[in-house]
Amino acid sequence: MIDWSEQDMRVSRTELKKAHERLQQLSIPLAGLSKKQLKKLPASDYFMAELMALADITNANARNRQTKRVGKLIGEEDRHALVKALFDAQFPNEQIVKIEGWYDRLNINDEGTLKQFVKQYKAAERHSLYQLLLWIEYAKHIQDDELLAESEEDLASYIREVAILSQLKK
Repeated sequence: MIDWSEQDMRVSRTELKKAHERLQQLSIPLAGLSKKQLKKLPASDYFMAELMALADITNANARNRQTKRVGKLIGEEDRHALVKALFDAQFPNEQIVKIEGWYDRLNINDEGTLKQFVKQYKAAERHSLYQLLLWIEYAKHIQDDELLAESEEDLASYIREVAILSQLKK
């Protein structure tokens, strides 16, 4: 049982920075999508123009700046929908089912499963994962359905993000 009086439920600057860095890293596989896949992305025309500009840049410094820019813009779009679209484009259906199965398996009280997930997905961080699960438990504790839905969506996106980024690290 979690003692909520001892929990600081503020999101740390470090966690915000890690989330932002993950979005920046996702801009690379997004830029690598085919034109057909890009047309299916749920994003604004402005975002799509910036993403296509990233695909055309060859200079390392300019590419790095544009990667950061696109990463920032992902946060301004529907981040969850973009991550889901990229995830669906990157993995075959069998693998999608397997990866999304982690959503039901992960539990804040099951340290073994947390370790197994982090070991399997190199881009995952135990602390970040624990924080996401803690928010879900907190939402259940205060019986806030809106916070619960948002926290569950954050966890699902995190699982997809680290699956994509772990695939890049191979």
